[in-house]
Amino acid sequence: MKTIKFSHQYRKILDSNNDVIDTATLLQVIPVNLEDLSQPFLDYDTDKRTYALPKKGKIMMLLFLKPDWDTLNLFTTLRQWTPESEQYYRKSVGEAFIIESDEVVIE
Repeated sequence: MKTIKFSHQYRKILDSNNDVIDTATLLQVIPVNLEDLSQPFLDYDTDKRTYALPKKGKIMMLLFLKPDWDTLNLFTTLRQWTPESEQYYRKSVGEAFIIESDEVVIE
């Protein structure tokens, strides 16, 4: 199983008990330009700028499904775009990823 790493325990990767989810399934890879994304979306995706993004440029928005299919919880993550990284994630659509988070404390 592949792994996707997060530098922070973002709210979007928590379960209903506020624990980091173990896995998530990649549903979609969407190349986007950072400057086309709204500030409210960027605030959501970065936990109000916990992670600093550049002001503009091509990136990938990855859409994941949390493991609890009863609630159909989706979340996104923004990742650096390269032709190789896009190909890697496109080949992984439909696969479950192990979720890793470096930080262990959340407020």
